[in-house]
Amino acid sequence: MNFFEILLSLFLIFGFIYWVDAMRARGIARLSGKVACDKAGLIFLDDTVVLHKIRFRRDGLGRLGIHRKYCFEFTSDGSQRYNGEIHMFAKHVVNLTMEPYRIP
Repeated sequence: MNFFEILLSLFLIFGFIYWVDAMRARGIARLSGKVACDKAGLIFLDDTVVLHKIRFRRDGLGRLGIHRKYCFEFTSDGSQRYNGEIHMFAKHVVNLTMEPYRIP
């Protein structure tokens, strides 16, 4: 194997590892949004979350990790959509916020 093939192999391996991690984090964010909506008696729209921002950050202990911000939509009465955000560090939900919504 030459240098280019080794580099390509490493790139593909790290790309696959990142993809698996991203899918796992997305699943956790989706489930967190759905559970939060269910607890509040709201409807989690489109059954999905959208990755809005990704970056490297340090946590309170100084450890470097991936910080992801996901957005989702929900409704309280079916007539108007509201926005929510989920902030994750590594595989943990750090913050989940929802816009003020009308109670039916």
